[in-house]
Amino acid sequence: MDRVLFKKITLLYTSFIILISIIPIPKLPLPEFNLFQWDKFFHLIVYLIMSFMWLRLGYLKSKIFKWNYVFIVILVGFFTELCQGILPLGRYFEIADIIANFIGIFTGTSISYFYIFKNKPS
Repeated sequence: MDRVLFKKITLLYTSFIILISIIPIPKLPLPEFNLFQWDKFFHLIVYLIMSFMWLRLGYLKSKIFKWNYVFIVILVGFFTELCQGILPLGRYFEIADIIANFIGIFTGTSISYFYIFKNKPS
């Protein structure tokens, strides 16, 4: 995939996640299921994908593993959750969400790190 296109997709994905994280959620009648577990799993998957995308973008740009891209994803995960607790959005700050975000980031970073080094030309 073209690096410029991948950069646009990565920025769009990140912007979408930030937007979804800070907009108020209306009270919708939802079917009964264990929302807590699905919510944390969703956080994990979203940040796993985001970390993989940012690290892949950094690798496409310079052909080395870029740790500063990991910090970008960590900051997005932390500050979106912090905004939920501080701003009057009708959203709530949860430590469990931050933990799920960080587990996703760690998993995505680990997969990216080993994938990049496994497939790096010698």
